[in-house]
Amino acid sequence: MATTLQGNYTTIDKRTGANRIRLLLLVSLFMTAVTIQANEDPLIELNRSVHGFNSALDRAVLKPVATTYDQVTPSFVKRRLNSFFTNVDDVKVVVNDLLQLKFKQAAADTGRLLLNTTVGLGGLFDVAEPLFGLEKHQEDFGQTLGYWKVGAGPYVELPFMGPSTARDTAGLLVDVLFNPLQLLHSPSQQTALVAGEGVTDRAALLDVEGLISGDEYLFFREAYLQRREFLVRDGAVEDSFDDFDDGFDGGFDDGFDELEADGVFTVASE
Repeated sequence: MATTLQGNYTTIDKRTGANRIRLLLLVSLFMTAVTIQANEDPLIELNRSVHGFNSALDRAVLKPVATTYDQVTPSFVKRRLNSFFTNVDDVKVVVNDLLQLKFKQAAADTGRLLLNTTVGLGGLFDVAEPLFGLEKHQEDFGQTLGYWKVGAGPYVELPFMGPSTARDTAGLLVDVLFNPLQLLHSPSQQTALVAGEGVTDRAALLDVEGLISGDEYLFFREAYLQRREFLVRDGAVEDSFDDFDDGFDGGFDDGFDELEADGVFTVASE
């Protein structure tokens, strides 16, 4: 994406450029929220009720368990468990790589899975990324449906599961078929491992809870929908900055540079 916008002004203060970008982002987010609430959340009353149930369950059970786990479990053990569950997830990733015709990524993810399963002792150690540069990717059947232009459908909050959409809910039902844990013959072992994965996932969120502000339901909904859109598009973000070609010069570039330096977002050049 080209970030150079040419116009009549030759000098614009960097801070001014950044402020204008922030203003545009805030307006864009506001309009997105209005559109989503009007068109993509027809079940909002039911969703809010389910969210209330999930939040109460989290406060009473999930967060205390995750907090205790985080406090008493040695860092070495936590890293091994995280690596193990990440390796389990890679099976699903490879399948959906192929379904999305991402053959190069599928080859890399297959290599990652094989290396971590064998050399990494069943996935307890991630050797593929540090030794061979094979990064972890995020793919699931919900994204695959999005790749093939299936609409997200209405936003839904699932009991125990949390934020989703109609498309992603259907994707969950397919992804479970490719979960290696299904190969375990003992239901108690399956339950223990699924519960363990849930605890590790919840513990990973403890440090970011301070970012939640305002209406908690809306916060989670917007964060989820934007994250899913980002994943479906493989990080490609559509914008309409070209509409502002007449009137701005280097200030916008400076603004983008400043926001990138602050870690607000990253602009990928084509």
